[in-house]
Order: sequence, then C-alpha cells, then structure tokens
Amino acid sequence: MLHNHLNYRKITLIALLVSATLSLCGQSRELAPASGRPANALISLKLDAATTGHVSLRVGGFSVVQTSANLSLPLPPIGVGTYLSAGLNYHYHALTLDSSTPLPAQLQSLKASLTVVRIIDPAWTFIGSVSPGLHDAGTRFTSRGFGVGTLAVANRKFSNDFSAGFGAVYNSLSRDHGRVLPVASFEWQASPEWKIFLGFPRTGASWQMTDNLAVEFIAEADFGTYYVTTDPEPSLAKKPALNRTRLDYQAFRLGAAAAWRFSPHTSLRATLGAVAMLKADYHQRNYELKSERAAPFFSLALEQKF
Repeated sequence: MLHNHLNYRKITLIALLVSATLSLCGQSRELAPASGRPANALISLKLDAATTGHVSLRVGGFSVVQTSANLSLPLPPIGVGTYLSAGLNYHYHALTLDSSTPLPAQLQSLKASLTVVRIIDPAWTFIGSVSPGLHDAGTRFTSRGFGVGTLAVANRKFSNDFSAGFGAVYNSLSRDHGRVLPVASFEWQASPEWKIFLGFPRTGASWQMTDNLAVEFIAEADFGTYYVTTDPEPSLAKKPALNRTRLDYQAFRLGAAAAWRFSPHTSLRATLGAVAMLKADYHQRNYELKSERAAPFFSLALEQKF
C-alpha cells in the first residue's frame, strides 16, 4: 500500500513539473530569431476564472471557485539569441465545504519567475527558469509555505512538424524522490489544421477551424502543494492531526475548449467538461481524500498583450 502511494506521489509530481516544461517550450517556439528580437516581446496579462461543481468525498464534500492572474514581462535580451522574461502569478481556490470536511476553505499561491531562453541554432533551444513563491492554505501567507522551483530543458525541433523537450526539474516543496525529476514533452503538427500535444497540464488535440477560432479536445490537470497551518476540522474523529503539514491538491479534467483570437493581442478561451478525479492528499500524515464521482467544470481565460 505504501509502495503504491509513493509511486502515485512520484507520478503526480512528474505531471506537475512537466507543466512548467510545456509552458516554457511554448515560449521558445514563439521566440524565433526574427529581426534579432523575440516575436512575443510584449507584456502579457492572463486572467482565469473557473468553477467545479459539487465533489463528493469519503468524508464530506465541496465545490470550488478558482481565479488566477499571470503577468509576463519581457526583459532586455543578453546578446543575440538569449532572451529573458520575468513573471508574477497569483492563484486562488475558494472551497465551499460541506459540514465536517477536513479541508481548508482557501488555497492560494503567489510566485515570481525568471526565465532565460537560449536559441542555440534552428534546431536546439535551451530553457531555464527559477520560480520562488509562497503556497499556503488559509487567508494569509507564511514563511512555511515558501518554495523554489527550478527547471532546465533542451528543446529539439526534429522537423517542421515535430518537436520535443527533455530535461529535469527541482522542487523544494517536495521531499525525497520528488525533489529532482526528469521531464519530457512532445508536439506534432499532424496537418495545417490539426496539432497533437502530449504532456501536462494539457494533453490532447487542437483543430484550427478558422484563422481566429480553434477547438481543442483535452485532458488537463490542476495541481498545487500548500502549507496548512491550522487543522480545518480538529474535532473530527478517525483522522490524524492536520495542522503544520502540506496538502497536495490534484484535479484531473476532461473536456472541450474553444479559443477565439479577437485581435493579434486579445484572445479568449472557454472550457467545458468534467473533473474525472480529484484528490486532496495530506501525504505527510498518510491521509487522503478522493472524489467518488465526476463533477462538472467550466472555465474562462482572457489574455491581453500590451
């Protein structure tokens, strides 16, 4: 049982950290060395809002409303082919809890990032990133929720239609086998209209219906590790003390998305589907809550470049 738990822990950590790889690899493709400067050298602001319907657990249940804001700022390049960007991200989950549900009512994170993209040649790109931040349950941040993530990836363009990224990540909030892990991502342009992508947080296929509208069929994930200062249900029987520990929040979603590009600088993405599985894992206490059935999910994301 313990061996299976550790294997699952390792798989979910790999999934979480691959998400950073895919995001940065996407940036590297946009940083094509045209005119000696990045093609996306604009300030970018992305706002997300999402809701998950009632999730039934073995003990209690809850629904979720989550919001996030991500600001990306290009920095002056270092020579030819080396580009820097800084970022700031805030993510918030508000949980509406059934009575006697041993989960915090809020989960939030605030982190900064510094990313370097080095275009070595037309085929190879190196990506490195460091992202310190605070990740806490409750209404305030604490030093116990501080963690640093780092990433190093080499992205290889094998052809005009296929590329892959390989590397490793470090996460200071993880323990033991989860601190340093290998990562990989793959993308295949099957036709001018169809793109296949493999990895986390999004795996699936994208169909470019028109110049301004794309439809996606996706499996995606929402992950986070948060420090819990106070036990949310100290009087609840048949559970360990849940104060001064970490909580892993893991949601896996299936659905369809539509992305509209209203202008070169403005886009909107809507996703409708279901949360196929959700886990809340106090892994240091060996106490886990898992959804008993699927729950509906809907999200909107607006991106504006300046």
